[in-house]
Amino acid sequence: MAIRRRDLLSWAAYLGGALRLSGVRVWAQTANFPADQDDALHALAAVILPAELGAAGIHQTAEAFVRWVRGYRAGAEMDHGYGMTRLRSKGASPAPNYLRHLEAVREALLSGDMDSKRQAITSALEQAKITDLPRTPDGRHVAADLMAFYFHSSDANDLCYRAAIGRDLCRGLDGSEQAPAPLKGRA
Repeated sequence: MAIRRRDLLSWAAYLGGALRLSGVRVWAQTANFPADQDDALHALAAVILPAELGAAGIHQTAEAFVRWVRGYRAGAEMDHGYGMTRLRSKGASPAPNYLRHLEAVREALLSGDMDSKRQAITSALEQAKITDLPRTPDGRHVAADLMAFYFHSSDANDLCYRAAIGRDLCRGLDGSEQAPAPLKGRA
């Protein structure tokens, strides 16, 4: 008796529905970030991101970070890099840690002046024993990870050089002999 492809797919669909999918639960837990901490996250962004971005740029960066956290998938295979043979997978979602971090500094972020906000963030980073900016967000503290998310981005690189370099964009070779255009709207 030969198994038809349709039968095989039907059985696979049935088994997929019958099995307990723990990954769905993990995804559901991260999907609501930043939950009730949205105002604290945006206040944090206003403290740690360059004021030169302006309110709109800071808001856009905070929202991009939220999308990154919501899109984080625990267990996803990570890029192993050229010449590296060891495969690595992402760890647990940092969202629960981020919510705890935001709750811990929430009062200072929402009620203090800029100096007290900076001091609260500095104290939180010292308590987490963070002395260097991580290369990529690593879940140790939301402030360090938001800074890593922005400062290692193509947008931060462009702002640093005040030119539309687009470091992480695939631009092709056309026009590559010309210097990048100056950033628009920035002095």
